Amino acid sequence: MGELLPHSYFSTDRLEGAEKFQVWRDSVSVLYQADLTSPDQENGFHALTDGYLFGGLSQIRCKASRQHFKRDRMRIDRDGIDHYMIQLFTRGRCHARTPQGDVIMEAGDICVFDNAQTLDTTNEDFDLLALFVPRSLLAPHIKDPDHRHYQCVRGDDPFARLLRTHMLELQKQAPRLTTEQGGLIVSPTMNLVAATLNGNPHENEGGEQAIRMAIVTTLKRYIEENIEDPALSPESVAEIFGVSRSRLYKLFQYYDGVASYIRDRRLAHALTLLTDPAQQQRKIIDIALSVGFSGESSFIRAFRRRYGFTPSEARQAGVLHAAREGAAPAGEPDIFGDREWEGWIRTL
Repeated sequence: MGELLPHSYFSTDRLEGAEKFQVWRDSVSVLYQADLTSPDQENGFHALTDGYLFGGLSQIRCKASRQHFKRDRMRIDRDGIDHYMIQLFTRGRCHARTPQGDVIMEAGDICVFDNAQTLDTTNEDFDLLALFVPRSLLAPHIKDPDHRHYQCVRGDDPFARLLRTHMLELQKQAPRLTTEQGGLIVSPTMNLVAATLNGNPHENEGGEQAIRMAIVTTLKRYIEENIEDPALSPESVAEIFGVSRSRLYKLFQYYDGVASYIRDRRLAHALTLLTDPAQQQRKIIDIALSVGFSGESSFIRAFRRRYGFTPSEARQAGVLHAAREGAAPAGEPDIFGDREWEGWIRTL
């Protein structure tokens, strides 16, 4: 028999009082800012995660008290996490606040969260399964992959029933699966997730979508590798890859065009530099120039529009965060299990 699937288990049960939520909040900060909905929740708070790593994806059971979750633009640009979270609530429900109105996700529903987009939700006392899927695995197989955030497939939908059964059985059988068997599960799981989200998928549309996603992925990689080149522009990208400006815009339509995408990636790179302790002595104008801005004032204006605060304020926030991280006690891992699942989320 081969090596069993990587397993991670975390629980607050053996922690004391307010420490329960403090440790949990630090753990879940790999993705979200978590807050209690009222101060009197601290003493009765509980949380656990129980997860497995299946090749290129992971599934984690999460059970916890009522709380508010938030993922803002600064967190997204700092961590660079780009995957979907497919959630199945077995108990409790989720109240999501969106620009288009509120969405209520009930127990039994299949819910999609795109971790490249901002999030604002409140979960009642809940027990759920979360399937974490890299965008590169799923996006080529679903229609409108950039418009799936907060999608909810109701529990009485036939495909939702099939996926629910699959996720529950996957969690049940995971302790006995080897890493090789876990890898074999990835493809059929992705096919079932895609069928659930697409409803009645059409083969031709899926093929066209896969080609489009492959092109966009290649263009994104090129932009990321050349983000500090001041000559990087929509014109240079179009010329190098032999595509028209109109075609390039359509490929990046979700991002309001390739020019907006390049600007936002430059600002995200600047944010990384500003909050890096090793870059604290570097002048803001030098950082602005290094990510392709022509001057400090235009950089500050764009940065404030993107994040709601100035580069100096972002740098100060990074200093405070580093100080808190350095002061945090290492703790005893055997008190609450382990937090390996955090590493899985970062590297998927």
